[in-house]
Amino acid sequence: MNMKLMVDDKGLMCPNCSGVDFVQAGTMQDGSLTCKDCNQSYLIKNAVPSLINVKSENYKSKKEITDFWKHLYHAAYKDHENFDDRDIFIDRLKNLEELFQHREHLAVTEMPIENIEGKKVLEIGCGAGAHSSLFSLKGAKMTALDITLDRAHSTSTKLNLLDISGNSFGVHGDAEKLPFQENYFDIVYSNGVLHHTHDTEKAISEVFRVLRPGGRAVIMLYSKHSFLYWVNLFLLRGVLMGGIFRDKKWLGRSTEWMSEDKQEVYNPETKVYSQKRLRFMFNKFDDVKIRKVGFIFEQIPLIGKYIGKLCGIVTSYNESGILIYDKPWRNETKLELILSRYIGFANNISAIKK
Repeated sequence: MNMKLMVDDKGLMCPNCSGVDFVQAGTMQDGSLTCKDCNQSYLIKNAVPSLINVKSENYKSKKEITDFWKHLYHAAYKDHENFDDRDIFIDRLKNLEELFQHREHLAVTEMPIENIEGKKVLEIGCGAGAHSSLFSLKGAKMTALDITLDRAHSTSTKLNLLDISGNSFGVHGDAEKLPFQENYFDIVYSNGVLHHTHDTEKAISEVFRVLRPGGRAVIMLYSKHSFLYWVNLFLLRGVLMGGIFRDKKWLGRSTEWMSEDKQEVYNPETKVYSQKRLRFMFNKFDDVKIRKVGFIFEQIPLIGKYIGKLCGIVTSYNESGILIYDKPWRNETKLELILSRYIGFANNISAIKK
């Protein structure tokens, strides 16, 4: 696939001036794109265009965020990032779909994954790349975006393993300034990412802009009214451990972290939302539906991990959980799925562009 085809068919846009015409230099693997309107150049490395102005003050202000996610994903996935065997990778993705089905996941309920063949799908915050890979396997024309360049590269490698037609690719870009044309995508998907941005409302506005009329936003954002937030985070880490009194970024530093022997850089940004606030944030959309999910017994302080282990004996573990959770994931019990509707930590949002 040549770069001109990529530029013409992938809906790319200059994030500096919103121009859509580019001049190509070099190759698809290693080259550059230069915007005809503002003359801003963007590098292409390992078939991933870096459509972000790394010299801008806006990008520099996000260095703490990019450093954290780069470190976290390297620590979590460095030991199982290499997939050379396409058949083995496909088997893992099929098992991952089974896990999603059991968990009533965003991808199978709000999306849903069975209806994405042939559709242009953007994932914002592709991370380890498993979601985008699964969607590509189901026939979607995937664009996988991440603010960290190595994550975009890693996901692009997985997509290339699955999709030899060249319909799916990775992009280095910013959720608050999406490098894509208006009215382009059929679906924009983002699972647990936009609440880590500086300006979540701006990111949602960008989702609206790049969706075609009638297109669907499928987004998960953390819930304020949840067991995890009020008990584990606010009460224990915020009040009893004093985080809320010491650091205005206490919530970020209390979430998205691994064991102490792996964690060296802490998450600078996390937000939680009530459903009332979310409906206001999505007020430009039609048919906004919000479903609460995400309670597991392991969230209960002190005894939760033991309850979870006992449940795991009955419900078993899905080995493909390692693709997104850094470990095999326990299938939730029916009771956990029921409780999730009331005290779950996540809001699954489905909304249609007017």
